[in-house]
Amino acid sequence: MKKFLMIAGATFIFLSGCATKEYVKEQTNPIYQKLERIEKQLENMNKEISSIKTDIKAVDSKVDSVQWTAKEALKKSEEALKESQAAVMQAQDAARKAQAAAETSKKVFELQQKK
Repeated sequence: MKKFLMIAGATFIFLSGCATKEYVKEQTNPIYQKLERIEKQLENMNKEISSIKTDIKAVDSKVDSVQWTAKEALKKSEEALKESQAAVMQAQDAARKAQAAAETSKKVFELQQKK
């Protein structure tokens, strides 16, 4: 009888310590579900990151284009400034010549009036 009780006790202890497949499933299902949600979130984040990278490349391209346009506009404005400065110099020179011609004409007129 002692032997039977020992075997029954050992069997009970052995069986009570083992988890069933169903129990393990119940305990691990919430973990797997959470993992699946995290994987989906990660996948969505990766898609968003990829989209953002594409947007950044497009913005970089536009910035490069704007920089090039700004440099070209600066060159043209510098050229226009030089041309306008040259035109001012020519106008001033023409004004001096006109003034000199006017003074000469005035003197000629005055000389003719005296005669």
